Amino acid sequence: MAEDVYDVVVIGAGPAGATAALQLGRKGYQVALVDRAAFPRPVTCAGWLSIKVEPLLAELALPAKKFLGSPFRDVTLFNADLTKTAKPRFESSAGYLVDRASFDHALIKAAVQHGVTFFQSSAVTDVRLKERSVEVTLANAKRITSRLLLLASGRGSELLDRIGFPRQSGGNPLWTAQAEAIGINSVAAGLKGPASDAANTAKAEPQVGVVLGLDGGGSFGLLCTSKDRVSVNVNWAGARERAIPLLVGLCKAAFGNRAVPVDLSKQAESAELVRCPASAALDMDSHVAKHTLLIGDAGGFISAASNEGIYPAMWSAKIAAQVIDAALQSDFSQDELMTFDSLWRTQMADHLRSPHTDIRFLLPLIFHNQPMADRMGAAFFFGENL
Repeated sequence: MAEDVYDVVVIGAGPAGATAALQLGRKGYQVALVDRAAFPRPVTCAGWLSIKVEPLLAELALPAKKFLGSPFRDVTLFNADLTKTAKPRFESSAGYLVDRASFDHALIKAAVQHGVTFFQSSAVTDVRLKERSVEVTLANAKRITSRLLLLASGRGSELLDRIGFPRQSGGNPLWTAQAEAIGINSVAAGLKGPASDAANTAKAEPQVGVVLGLDGGGSFGLLCTSKDRVSVNVNWAGARERAIPLLVGLCKAAFGNRAVPVDLSKQAESAELVRCPASAALDMDSHVAKHTLLIGDAGGFISAASNEGIYPAMWSAKIAAQVIDAALQSDFSQDELMTFDSLWRTQMADHLRSPHTDIRFLLPLIFHNQPMADRMGAAFFFGENL
């Protein structure tokens, strides 16, 4: 059986895995990045990340404006039937819209440029945590041996059981689905009222709408419009079977109210439905196993306020890469790995957890009180407490 030896093997090449691999590759470590998919590949994702990602990208020598394009600042909050609006004010931009397939692939290419070996279309068939090493077997019978393992294989990964991590049972479980259209000249389409400022002035700045109060359990919708892409995303906290009909209805309502420039209800009917346990990281006892750290969606690093997982995934990867670096230089690598739990909780817990206020009772204020709209915008896009 063919065998390759590395310092670290990273399973999962999404934002968490690719970020960790890139950071470790930049430090000169021999890193294997493994994913079952062929890239670029589509992902069900609202496709935005917080402006807070800018310092992290700068550390990776990936300047945000060059790597991500134009940030968005034009945000509109809608009530459930889209008849009321409010526009939160931000001191800076709120975030960036990204196409996940392109974004993930760009991160991987940056990692490869820094010496990371990428195994795509390579399903992992076995993982063994030995006394002093990790042994990973791929479907093509290739065997990879490394000192340490980063598991970034996404939510619901069967590898969690194999390595000894408990399945995610906490967090705020949401069903998420998305409909999108690419190649739409959205800027010239003419959007509704407060959401139309950039379009009416022929600006190309992306626009984002957040539809609040879809139910009493924290469900919400997200409307994203850029110059060549439109998407409608629903995050539903109720029964699974109601999520797709809700998305279809939201697409129709958003188009009917000119909150998006195209009716995506047909695309919504066949949308993929994904369960997302937002903030599940907070309910897990540990993200550390023998020679192993758990990061990204697999570790429940998803913001409960917005269901946004790209930035938390990359953030968890940054912390993990720092811990891995220390572990590889230590005679007591497992002791270094054990610091990951306290480090990420100290830095990330406030960003991940739900706002401490029941949003249902704030909805009337949000649409009639500018400071409350501002606070809602900060909670959703920056992870701040209401």
